[in-house]
Amino acid sequence: MIGFCVSYSLLHFFDKLPTKNPILKSVILSFIILAIVTILLQGPAGLLTPNDALRYFLIGTLFNVLRILSLGIVIGYLNEKWFGSA
Repeated sequence: MIGFCVSYSLLHFFDKLPTKNPILKSVILSFIILAIVTILLQGPAGLLTPNDALRYFLIGTLFNVLRILSLGIVIGYLNEKWFGSA
């Protein structure tokens, strides 16, 4: 679902993003999605965990940063490979 959102946004708003590199554009979009996921999903889940809530929040955020960052790099690379540089 996150990959769909990033790739759709990259194709739809390609010219409106400030940089010319497709990989950097998709990483910017991935960080926006990361912020949304962190606020909407991990925030309330952290409040439901009574013990070590901050620890679980930080571990989950670290895993999501690594996963979503690599997803953005791959989507940008494939976009650059298929459509070429702008």
